[in-house]
Parts: sequence; C-alpha cells; structure tokens
Amino acid sequence: MVIKKQTFDDDEILIFDEAVIYKRGGYWQFRLWLAKENKYARKSLKTTNRSTAIEKGKECYLELYANIKLGKTYFSIDAKRGVELYLVHRQRDVDAGLIVKGRLGTIKSHLNNWLDFIGRDTKLKEMQRTDCEDYYHARIKGTAGVAARQVTIQNEQSTINAMMDWLFKRV
Repeated sequence: MVIKKQTFDDDEILIFDEAVIYKRGGYWQFRLWLAKENKYARKSLKTTNRSTAIEKGKECYLELYANIKLGKTYFSIDAKRGVELYLVHRQRDVDAGLIVKGRLGTIKSHLNNWLDFIGRDTKLKEMQRTDCEDYYHARIKGTAGVAARQVTIQNEQSTINAMMDWLFKRV
C-alpha cells in the first residue's frame, strides 16, 4: 500500500504513512489506497473531533491492514464470480482424482439453482444469514411446474454451505 497523494492541507492527516483522514462537510473521513483492488477504501469516521478522528483512523487502518494480510478483499465480489471461483477450486479436485467429473457437474447444477434464487449480481459481503431462508420452499415449489425432491434440496444446501465456507476463508 502506497499513498498516492504527497502534499496535504491543514484538514488532512497522514495515518501510518499510508492512509489519510480528512474533513468533509465538518466530519472526518478515512481513505486508504488499495493497490490490489485499484480503488480507495473510504469510510466516515463519524466525528467532528480531530483527536478522536486520528484514533478511529488508526483503528480503521489496522483493521484493513490485518484483513489484507489475511488475503481478504475490501470490496465484495458478486455471487456469480464466487461460484466461478469455487468451481475452479473443485475442478482441481477433479484433476487430482478426489471427485469424479460427474460430481462436478452436479455441483454446477446445484449452484446454478442457487444463483437463480439469490441473484447473480448479489454482492456476497452484503448477504445476511437469513437471505437463503426461503430457498427450500422456493425449490419445493419448483419452476415450470417441476418441483425438486427433498433429498435434492438437502444436497444443494450442503453444496451451497461448502462453497460459502470456502469463499469466507479465501475471499
């Protein structure tokens, strides 16, 4: 992480030589350039007090830096990209002989049903624990008059949970 800006105004304070806090509309804001994502991470510090802003800015920086060291991204990927990453991971399992090609096809089918339910453009970090509560009922109702069997839905839920666990650890 390298700071792009080199000169600072009176209402701009450098945090750990990489981040900046600055005043906007009376409130202090935090900004850090994320080279890997090619974007600024921005956050309101929700204070008008300079010393409080400095402390909150340091906390914000340390939290972001720790997550970056863990390999986590600041900006979210969408559900479609998450499924693509997981399928690449599972393709390596096929190549290693851990699962057969037919199982990978089943996993793709399960995750396509989930994408149809949740929406392909849904941001993963914006999802709540309750967003898939009605998945079972939607799949039982079925599409085009064809309902899924209970065992199929249970297997789909297992696949979805495995994918979400893998994504949480790596993305």
